[in-house]
Amino acid sequence: MSESISHARKRPVPVVLLPDQETEWVFDLGDGLEVWPWSEPPDVLLLCRTRTPKVKARSRNVPVYAYSTTTRSHLRLESGLEHDLVRELDRRSDVTWLVPQPCRLRLPARRAGRRLEHVPDLLSQHSDGSVCLWDARASDGQDGDFLLKVRLAAEACGQVGWRHEAFIELAPTRRTNLMWISGFRRQMPWHAAAWQFLVEAMPAEVTVGDVLALDAGGGHVISTMWHAIWAGQLECDLDRPITRATPLHLRADAPGSL
Repeated sequence: MSESISHARKRPVPVVLLPDQETEWVFDLGDGLEVWPWSEPPDVLLLCRTRTPKVKARSRNVPVYAYSTTTRSHLRLESGLEHDLVRELDRRSDVTWLVPQPCRLRLPARRAGRRLEHVPDLLSQHSDGSVCLWDARASDGQDGDFLLKVRLAAEACGQVGWRHEAFIELAPTRRTNLMWISGFRRQMPWHAAAWQFLVEAMPAEVTVGDVLALDAGGGHVISTMWHAIWAGQLECDLDRPITRATPLHLRADAPGSL
């Protein structure tokens, strides 16, 4: 009898879908959490995070503060995986704003008599005006509960003209490359002159080794190369190890200055 009771207690509580109900969007625009009526989209520049990341004993995730060049501020993230996502988005020229834990969704589903809630990990706004909600979860952690919340969140986004994306772990090589070039994301005083020199001196086909050879010894051209790769002005395959033989290409529409 005791074994049966123990086994029953470990069974997950089933989720009941509520197809006749709509998702409730809860935002914090500086005055606390409020249900948004969606007569018009909220101003994402005013959004505050709706949840404060916390860490518990034996937790797999460790909250971090990550500096964003997009927002020119530190973002409070819940895990290293979210940090990887920010590294990917922060260097994209079409991304104009980022908000961690941007909203709380009361989904059209119920568990144990209560509405199922979900807080997406990140919001990105883009230069074309579009908005995307992101959920970051490693592939081995995408259980049924997560997949259901992602599906319902994606449906809710589609109903209001937003997008939804799921972000999984990066391949080790790409993650390492992004971590490296992110160390050169800050604009430096010598970048403008060094970039102009690079644009004029670079042949059509160039490698990392060719650029290293152009540096006079002060490191200005080298750091400018890494910054240009981070900014996307120099195209580089980040999915492969970067060596002296790695080819670089000047982006066709690259501006005259960094």
